[in-house]
Amino acid sequence: MDTARILRDGYPLIDLRSPAEFNRGAFPGATNLPLLTDAERAAVGTCYKLEGQDAAVALGHQLVAGATRSARLDQWLAFAHAHQGAMLYCWRGGLR
Repeated sequence: MDTARILRDGYPLIDLRSPAEFNRGAFPGATNLPLLTDAERAAVGTCYKLEGQDAAVALGHQLVAGATRSARLDQWLAFAHAHQGAMLYCWRGGLR
């Protein structure tokens, strides 16, 4: 399904980007339920610059594990159950 149709038809959208990214701009009507907090995103970005992609991905997995992972999944599932046809999006080309 293309972006124009998603926006035209008003599909409920979950924006997985950090709050700071969301606040800089988002699709109309999107709800921000981030994968990473602003602080977590900053830590992963710093790790990427200093240690490379593999280390940054590993840190991301560590930060979003256990109870944190469960809580975020619960938020996404609750939104999806409450909003038929909900879709989620990010902006990192599959690295999140």
